[in-house]
Amino acid sequence: MKRILFALISTFSLFAQDVPKLTLTASASIPKPADELQLKIGVVTYAETAEAALADNNSRMNRVFDDLMRAGLDRDDYETNQFSINPTYTPTPKDPPPHWKPSINGYEVRNTLQIHTPKLDMAGTIIDLANKAGANSITDIHFGLRNSRNYWTEALSAAGANAVSDAQAIANATGVRLIRVLNISLNHTQVKSPPLNFCAARPADFSTPIEAGDVSIEASVTLIYEIGN
Repeated sequence: MKRILFALISTFSLFAQDVPKLTLTASASIPKPADELQLKIGVVTYAETAEAALADNNSRMNRVFDDLMRAGLDRDDYETNQFSINPTYTPTPKDPPPHWKPSINGYEVRNTLQIHTPKLDMAGTIIDLANKAGANSITDIHFGLRNSRNYWTEALSAAGANAVSDAQAIANATGVRLIRVLNISLNHTQVKSPPLNFCAARPADFSTPIEAGDVSIEASVTLIYEIGN
């Protein structure tokens, strides 16, 4: 029985490889309004001792916390992303003597907050307040979606519909007939955040002007059709 089944599978595979095929890839992009501001705010300090570097870092980060809380940021809007204490070393001289080894000349303390808040209009305020409070690393600023997975089905459906429509258009133009789908593969699904848009600030507005845009949910699929005359 196993030999007969294997022979049937082999015959079908050979048949599927020999039939005329149409292979095409189609994609779709679904725009959705951003509903979350995301960025990282960090304080990096250096000192000759770990204690001094940590004390300076704690002082600056506490000011960042206090100012952002007073501005309206909630406790659920941020979390610690990275914290580290590392020694720093003397740089290598141009012509180091034999058996030269670097020695510890100080310590670096790095504390980074990951902010993700639905308060999109606070983007400029957060950046300005953090900078004034002592943050010296503000990175990964973008607008996104809190639950992007909710929109993947919509993007996948649109990509699949585009692929079917394109296949039918090609078949009509070339005079062939679509018989059946032999293979469907998902190439990717991804979320693309909009580029930051800096707008002109009002005269009384001293915060960094940043506007949110739409987030794109993108999907791409590949279809392989069996075709005939």
